[in-house]
Amino acid sequence: MFNIIMLVVFSLVTLFYAFYIASHIRYAASLSGATDKKALAKSIFAIVISVVTLAILWFQAAFVYLYR
Repeated sequence: MFNIIMLVVFSLVTLFYAFYIASHIRYAASLSGATDKKALAKSIFAIVISVVTLAILWFQAAFVYLYR
């Protein structure tokens, strides 16, 4: 039962981060021709942090699943 709950929660968090990443990609694409390099850098940084967070999250899920 715990595995099912964990899978559902982690899937919902993954969907949230996927939407967050997609919105920042769209924002970064709209700024690519602009001169506002600080906003572009912040958007790319948000994308990188989101991907790293997702990787850590799923690594933790695999660890709990395999070693519980």
